[in-house]
Amino acid sequence: MRSLGLMTMLSVAATAAAPNAPRHQPAGLTTAKSAQAFADCFASSQDQRSAPWSFMPKESGGTFSNYGAVGVAKPYFLVISERGTRREIRLDNVTAASPAAQGVSQCA
Repeated sequence: MRSLGLMTMLSVAATAAAPNAPRHQPAGLTTAKSAQAFADCFASSQDQRSAPWSFMPKESGGTFSNYGAVGVAKPYFLVISERGTRREIRLDNVTAASPAAQGVSQCA
């Protein structure tokens, strides 16, 4: 019984001491447009490109995504956050030539 407790303690200590994998940081930019103006522009740009999108509003911005759309293997997430006089836009899983990237560059 004592050796079982010692082995458990050693495995917990080894796990805690192991280095963590670096976290993926989403790309970000800012805009002077209001969150609503950016969201309206982005939604319109996605509709023009016939790209799937959804928007989940929150009190100080919201999140655009194509999560759950038919044929989407790696969904993007675009988070708009109010930061005083500017809005921060964080992009995750947005490729350079995608409709989402084109919409951001058009609307920011």
